[in-house]
Amino acid sequence: MINKFLPTLEKFQPAEQQYIEYFTAKGEKDILGKVISNMKGTAEIQASQGVDAWLSYGVYLPAIERIFALHQGETEEGFYARTQYPEIVINAYTIPDHHIATLIAADKYSRLHQQSTPVNTSIWPLNDEGLAIDLQDFPHRLKAKI
Repeated sequence: MINKFLPTLEKFQPAEQQYIEYFTAKGEKDILGKVISNMKGTAEIQASQGVDAWLSYGVYLPAIERIFALHQGETEEGFYARTQYPEIVINAYTIPDHHIATLIAADKYSRLHQQSTPVNTSIWPLNDEGLAIDLQDFPHRLKAKI
């Protein structure tokens, strides 16, 4: 059973609403696209320092990638066929119908771990009983251009 670092709508919906209000006030039409663009820009900056920031998203990376893929027009079936990510992991770390809240949760998780976990760590716990995901097992995952 997956139970480690799960996101909840109650915890992240206020931040999601703040993002929506902020970008709406700035005239942004594609708020999700803007958040995705910001995340990709940050990852590129970190890649220039030899850090694969995508790994720092740990258990959230499959959910992030699904959001990115669907936003770019990829089908759900195409995404799962391409990445081979376990659907159970994606579902556990996705706040249904709240893509921005999911990305905010992933970002918070990443920032927390960047302070205490070695860079480029690929194995992440899904529970306290030893269940884990090794992101290196997914050759088609999102990777930094280091």
